[in-house]
Amino acid sequence: MAEQVLGVKNLTIQYKTDLETVYAVNGISFSLDKGETLGLVGETGAGKTTTALGIMRLLPERTARVSEGEILFEGRDLQKLSEQEMQKVRGGRISMIFQDPMTALNPVLTVGTQIGEALLLHNEENLSQKEIEAKVEETLELVGIPKERKAEYPYQFSGGMRQRVVIAIALICNPELLIADEPTTALDVTIQAQILAMICNLQRKYGTSVIMITHDLGVVAETCDKVAIMYAGEIVEYGKLKDIFEGEKHHPYTVGLFGSIPSLTGDDRRLHPIDGLMPDPTKKPEGCWFAPRCGRCTEKCRTQAPPVWEKDGHQIRCHLYDAEEV
Repeated sequence: MAEQVLGVKNLTIQYKTDLETVYAVNGISFSLDKGETLGLVGETGAGKTTTALGIMRLLPERTARVSEGEILFEGRDLQKLSEQEMQKVRGGRISMIFQDPMTALNPVLTVGTQIGEALLLHNEENLSQKEIEAKVEETLELVGIPKERKAEYPYQFSGGMRQRVVIAIALICNPELLIADEPTTALDVTIQAQILAMICNLQRKYGTSVIMITHDLGVVAETCDKVAIMYAGEIVEYGKLKDIFEGEKHHPYTVGLFGSIPSLTGDDRRLHPIDGLMPDPTKKPEGCWFAPRCGRCTEKCRTQAPPVWEKDGHQIRCHLYDAEEV
């Protein structure tokens, strides 16, 4: 039986101000086993990054709160850990590759110093400074950067190389869980392929579990074992990669995402965008969040929250399958 590394149960995250409440993540659940990759897919504003920050406990303290749910990492609820205990987990056992390497790195520190800082903070093996330097050089070589460049500053690196440095920072402590928040955004396709191949190779080497946050279904097809489709803070479809890409039943939003992908075969090569925009996250609807944009919407969809249809781990949150056996 596979060993579960992460279990997220009914996670609900809200941003509150004096004027309004933003319903960013609404009761999502998923799990991740050792060595698995989960693709978290959806449009901008779907709640993907908020979910990742919630797992890392990096949400802004004054406005954001986890109002409900559990985040179980190796059996422990991260929400119940003290900040001191969480600091031992964050960066050491759970690491995150942030979306923008331009802002993730400190411009006045050398890349070697920034990579070594993570190991220095989580120095459970009591490594000497010389051993830390050797580990920094080894990690740089691992991500395809010559060790001689450890004394250089971020401005001396290209966008793709800076992303490799961010990955090195995330990996130097050999974490059990790696959260990659759109790690190939703003990179050209050649560098994207190199970065994804490198993450996959490192995952195989260390047995790391990965959450791959992306809006690119091509990336999902190449790297993921399971997929969670997010829309307006909800997981509307969840299952194994084969369920999402080859299954007979899908949520209308998933169908829309696939319809937005360019096709190089067949007579119809036009894109089919999803009409409309993501709903206002401050106004919680009575029915399905996707109803205003759905071509198969009924009156029931507008007034009643949809149940979850499930078969063999494949879950779809939609009224289309109400009459079918769950």
